[in-house]
Amino acid sequence: MNFEQRPNLLYTRGDRHDPRMGDVTVMPTLRKFEKAEWDVAIIGFADDRGVVLNQGRPGAAQGPDKIREFFYKMVAHDGMRIADLGNLALSRDLDADHALATEAIVLALSRASRVALLGGGHDWGFSPIAALMQAGRTGFINIDAHLDVRASEVHHSGTSYWRALESGVRGEDALWFGVQPSATSLFHHEYALAKGGCVIERDLKHALLAAGTIFGECEMVDVSLDMDVFAMSSAPGVSAPQPSGLPVSAVLQFLEGALASPKARTFGIYELCPPHDVEDMTARLAARCLWSGVVQRA
Repeated sequence: MNFEQRPNLLYTRGDRHDPRMGDVTVMPTLRKFEKAEWDVAIIGFADDRGVVLNQGRPGAAQGPDKIREFFYKMVAHDGMRIADLGNLALSRDLDADHALATEAIVLALSRASRVALLGGGHDWGFSPIAALMQAGRTGFINIDAHLDVRASEVHHSGTSYWRALESGVRGEDALWFGVQPSATSLFHHEYALAKGGCVIERDLKHALLAAGTIFGECEMVDVSLDMDVFAMSSAPGVSAPQPSGLPVSAVLQFLEGALASPKARTFGIYELCPPHDVEDMTARLAARCLWSGVVQRA
């Protein structure tokens, strides 16, 4: 497997009293990555083919590097060991690329305590679950306006959690938080509930309790954030904008609680669509959420 890296994104102020994430992150070769231990490894999926297949607006392929642009300007804490492997080099075969992503995540998990994944479309959200399932009982937490449980032989941005549930994830180990009734069919809602999953619209306390149960039962958990869980007033640059959504404060509080667990081995951010952003509002918010995922682990 190959990765495409952009070291010029590693921002620095050149001030040892004010280190930034770009100061504490390295972009190693795969060989150097495998010779060390890391707190966090970062992998990007610069691709939006699955979004287009799901009738969403394109642009999420630009998401990973746009998140990096603002993330690497944020303040760093001492002692962090972060490796950014870059964006996975892709082929013309989306299913083959999804499988390759699973291999890449398995490799990253062998050397890092947590793997942060930058989309790209939310179809890439299945690969970390598939990687974790190879090592034991796996749960998922999807912070999203949508359930993404569309049954389809063509894998796209609306199929990831249907694939997970049909591939062996137990329904009781599945949580959706931030689901918008206006964006979710009753059929898909009933499917998630019939599988035993927990679907929560806005109740932060309930969501944190449900997440705690999943962490208690599972050996490892994937946490996934689709940027369309926010209202478009906060996050206009997404693949499927929503007129209403979760407050930024609620999502950050939920992430800080969920990602405090060492069982949260993978954390993905998906569906940032830079061509439709306004003054980089959504990119900055995605970077802030990534910062929580990295700092909570490092």
